[in-house]
Amino acid sequence: MSGDRDQPLGPKEPDFEDRALESHTDAAIAEHIEDATAERAAEVLEELSPERAADIAEYLDPETAARAVTELHPERAAEIIEQMEAPEAASLLEEMDPDDRVDVLEHVNDLHHDRILSHLDELARTEVERLESYPPDTAGGIMTTEVTALFEYISVGDAIETLRVLHAELEQMFYVYVINRGGQLVGVLSMRDLILSKPATRLRDIMIRGVASVPADMDQEDVAKLMREKRYLAMPVIDAERKLIGLITADDVADVFAEEATEDFQKMFGAGAEERLTSSWHFSFRKRIWWLVINLATAFLAAMVVGAFESTIEKLAILAAYMPIIAGMGGNASAQAMAVTIRGIAMGKVDRSILRHVIVRESIVGLLTGIVCGLITAFVAYNFPGSDVGPDRAVKLGLVMLLALTINHTLACASGAGIPFIMKRLGFDPAQSSTIFATTVTDVAGFLALLGLASIILL
Repeated sequence: MSGDRDQPLGPKEPDFEDRALESHTDAAIAEHIEDATAERAAEVLEELSPERAADIAEYLDPETAARAVTELHPERAAEIIEQMEAPEAASLLEEMDPDDRVDVLEHVNDLHHDRILSHLDELARTEVERLESYPPDTAGGIMTTEVTALFEYISVGDAIETLRVLHAELEQMFYVYVINRGGQLVGVLSMRDLILSKPATRLRDIMIRGVASVPADMDQEDVAKLMREKRYLAMPVIDAERKLIGLITADDVADVFAEEATEDFQKMFGAGAEERLTSSWHFSFRKRIWWLVINLATAFLAAMVVGAFESTIEKLAILAAYMPIIAGMGGNASAQAMAVTIRGIAMGKVDRSILRHVIVRESIVGLLTGIVCGLITAFVAYNFPGSDVGPDRAVKLGLVMLLALTINHTLACASGAGIPFIMKRLGFDPAQSSTIFATTVTDVAGFLALLGLASIILL
């Protein structure tokens, strides 16, 4: 590894925050990180190149380095890990929680992944292999194996002593679960009952039975929804034999919602959900091109509508200036309705039973917003009619704009709310496929309304 390791450490400079990081030695930056919070340490590593950050991480003791790297996005953390020597990287990863460790290794290339894995201690390596056996978007893929569980046959006194020891080892202790000799989840403990019970009482006699849990193959989004609805701080994960194998925490759920929101945002613009800034060009090309081709095909429909009214545009060239307004306003109205609908579908708040209500509501909103925007546009069209529109037709031009925007807004909001349901019904991801078809509706309907009304009223 490259770096300034031969330079003397020296005292920490008091103006560290005010000077560029690149002007400091690796030793000075490492010393600053040692005294900083995990968040500040992560900010420092974020500002450096992966190579320089890796040098700094190797300067630090593994625990301090792990504390900083954990705060980074897994992709950024993986970039740093890849620049470290395998033994040093393994030592750092061993200090991280199992689920965080796997999240980072997921983004490390195969060659470095295997090298690092071979240097992990047996327990950490076993945990990684176990967690990596589950798909990353399932409960098993996001869980941690660090879960507090006690056998049902031990006494309350022994349980309290055990928990005191575990509290010093585990970062967080949300719930204390109870398992039988076979490792199967059979209950959860109430801290109040545990503290107030007699020391000789067995846990099976005070535990709460019928504890909620999720299977390891459950989709992470479903787990997140369940935890949010029930307001659980954590959720135990079980295998097919009901053995307790892990725990999903509220932090994990927050990460899931952030990930799903990012994916939906990218999909709404036709990008692949798996795309990242570090993705290769050919990967991004494959994810985007097919939806762009479909978008191109639907765009020809709008072009055909415009072509059918070529003579109308020739006689009233001012209509060409208003066409982008009609299409743009309709597109924005549709996007607003679509965003609300897709969010509702993603959160499980919207289903077919209220589809009619949603479309009626959005149609009313579209009608009202269309009238308001139409009146404003009609005022502009009347006062600035254009050179090819005489004063006598300025009022008619304003009327055309009012009606066209009202029609297009109404259809835009209705289609923006309805198309995601249709796409989901057909088996497509609503976030990725709806925008293309909703844009087609607003463009075709908008141009047809504008040019059709102009042909009837103005000519």
